[in-house]
Amino acid sequence: MLKNSLGIVKRSQVGGDVDTYCGKCKETREHVIAAVNADGSIGRVECRTCHSNHIYRERGARTTTTRSSTRGAKKESGSAIEDVGPLRAYSMQERFAAGDRVDHPKFGVGVVVEVRAGKIDVKFGRELKTLVHAG
Repeated sequence: MLKNSLGIVKRSQVGGDVDTYCGKCKETREHVIAAVNADGSIGRVECRTCHSNHIYRERGARTTTTRSSTRGAKKESGSAIEDVGPLRAYSMQERFAAGDRVDHPKFGVGVVVEVRAGKIDVKFGRELKTLVHAG
């Protein structure tokens, strides 16, 4: 539930808009509500500017988290979509290489994890999809 400046309470729903801080943009930006929790609160949002998808935090609410040291730790392959390189629109006529970021019209943003003859494996969040390409 959101309360506007007039004190009117609006129900949060998927596809609605909300202004919140974007960690990638480092600014407060307009976001689209991507998921709503069972209690009606906003769960996840997507930035309309950079299209990053993250959990929703109330404006002005700063949380501090303690992170364990990752120095010397081996990074898990394909565990998250990394923002390395430009985002390219998916097309069957294009050639892709491992590590390329792909914007698919149905599955969203993903990363190419493996290239085979005429096919690529792309990780979209937790799902791995095999797509056709011109390779």
